[in-house]
Amino acid sequence: MPPGVEYDVKKTIKRKLLSMYFVRGWWTNKDDCSIKEAGIGGTIRFHIETEHVDDGDEIIFTVYDSDGIEFLDDRLSLTVQGTTTAYNKVKITGNIGFIEWTTGEGSLALLQENFEGDELELYVKCEYKGNIVNLPHDSDDYLMLYEKEVLITVLIELPHSSYTLLNNPLSALGLAGHSAMAIGDRYFDYGPDYAQTIVSEKRYDYDFNEDGDKDDNIDLTALDKDGQPVYTINEKFAPGRPWWGESIAERKKIKAEEVTLKMALEHIAFPWNGIKDSNGNYIVRPTNIYGEVHKVEFYVKEREAKKMIEWWEERYEHLKVYSVWPWAGEQCTTAVKTAIQQAFPFNITKPLMSNYIPDTTQMPSGLLEDLKSFISTSRQHSNQFAKQNIIKNESKNFP
Repeated sequence: MPPGVEYDVKKTIKRKLLSMYFVRGWWTNKDDCSIKEAGIGGTIRFHIETEHVDDGDEIIFTVYDSDGIEFLDDRLSLTVQGTTTAYNKVKITGNIGFIEWTTGEGSLALLQENFEGDELELYVKCEYKGNIVNLPHDSDDYLMLYEKEVLITVLIELPHSSYTLLNNPLSALGLAGHSAMAIGDRYFDYGPDYAQTIVSEKRYDYDFNEDGDKDDNIDLTALDKDGQPVYTINEKFAPGRPWWGESIAERKKIKAEEVTLKMALEHIAFPWNGIKDSNGNYIVRPTNIYGEVHKVEFYVKEREAKKMIEWWEERYEHLKVYSVWPWAGEQCTTAVKTAIQQAFPFNITKPLMSNYIPDTTQMPSGLLEDLKSFISTSRQHSNQFAKQNIIKNESKNFP
């Protein structure tokens, strides 16, 4: 099926019964409920009803993706689970039989390698005693198989309006605030670690002492021979860490990589200056989230989401260096931007309105503006614009 062709407007192919043996064929899920479409990764069944086929006899079958012209149709090879043996026969009992498999890499590869657009259209070629027929008979009953979708949620805190060039130039220029994201339910973000004292160069994948290797443990509080700090830790240079993520993990007593979107939204909703009990003790420590917070949502294909997850997993494994200067390190907004770019890299052949975040984007406000033009790429939400809404107003009691 060439890209851009919509399956639901294709002319229906009516196939006549070509054999006395085959009555009909139909698709179901693993619970035998009839289906017309399915996401890759699920278990599906194809049922075959026959006439005049002896109990115990086998039907030879092959699954194809329809391209509209039969000799161009692509074959989907199946194997018996846990083996390399071809799965191409089904035993008939009482003139009924079914084949079952869990769709996966083979279907995904066929979808990607052959430019099939957003879905495959599956039918089954059946053979018995030299008689061959394609089932289901009508193309309207072919199974639409597509990639599962994943919801991408980007959370953006804008700098507080109280910042000025006089009281906080960097913040006033837009580098305050925060950017974070969730891929499905998995939450990720990045920020500076001002409290770290001893760092492993291997853990951070960074040559802190600039001796040509990344094998040392570095004391960030070290002094030089004149008694001056060797390292100045601030927003321009600091070990990286999950930012909101680490605060949430500490409160929940879990690992940062276990933080979920639900936990992050709960964290954002807390008062920026914390919650205290009647004795003045913190029940919830200050979050320092006092700027206006936006939530942006769009859907992507599962393979696109996996590319973003792989980038974040590598970043959490090697935290590198945080810096508001892009040539010196990563910061919250550039981390989110770079993760999204894994799925939507620059391509000169792409349409101007396609999903793209330029390398020049450095501030939360810029990321928010870029995401306004994003569209969902999943089949279920194809070409729908990203949804944006404010989930927390700017705090009036700050500073």
